[in-house]
Amino acid sequence: MDTKANKNKTRIQVSVDTDLKNEAEEVLNSLGMTATTAITMLFKRIVATDSYPVNLQMTEKEKASLELSKTLKSVPVKKLNNKKEIAEFFEDDNENQ
Repeated sequence: MDTKANKNKTRIQVSVDTDLKNEAEEVLNSLGMTATTAITMLFKRIVATDSYPVNLQMTEKEKASLELSKTLKSVPVKKLNNKKEIAEFFEDDNENQ
């Protein structure tokens, strides 16, 4: 049974990372909102401002995380394939102290 309010509604289906969805829903729930409410509000702001109403600059936490990720990628990694190589690795480390 269609109500008048449902006649003008359209279902939107999107795929997002499950962890991201769950984390976002936790935040929204703590604000007393559902994902549907948040998306509706976003769309209303897009129409009202004729723009995308989200600050697309990185937060300090995001910048620090990106910097850490870049730094970790530059750290040399040596693959140790057997017990002998592991023992030699730690022997070399002890000799340098």
